[in-house]
Amino acid sequence: MKTRTLVAAVAAAAAVTAGSIALFARAADPTVEQLLADHALLRQELDRCRDLGMKAVDDSRCKVADEAERQRFMGKGAGQYNPLPVNLFPNTPDMLIPAQPPQTAPPKTEPPHGQ
Repeated sequence: MKTRTLVAAVAAAAAVTAGSIALFARAADPTVEQLLADHALLRQELDRCRDLGMKAVDDSRCKVADEAERQRFMGKGAGQYNPLPVNLFPNTPDMLIPAQPPQTAPPKTEPPHGQ
């Protein structure tokens, strides 16, 4: 009887531990949207990735944090910046702006005699 109770208690503890590990794994892997919503969490993930060094290249959490930082900085890419052309002289018609005469070289001067 004691053996069955002990086995049941160990099995229950293992199930609780496995469930909490799975819950912890889900909570430890934030999505891009979660990182964008919580700047402190994003900063924490980026600091963790910085401390990993080159291992961060293959780390899935670092890839998510990198994408969140890119979207935070660059936006989601919904629009494109197309500036309007600037007219420096809005009240001047094009035909009134004089054309620049061609540049000519200054005449060559010869040095005075005797030098």
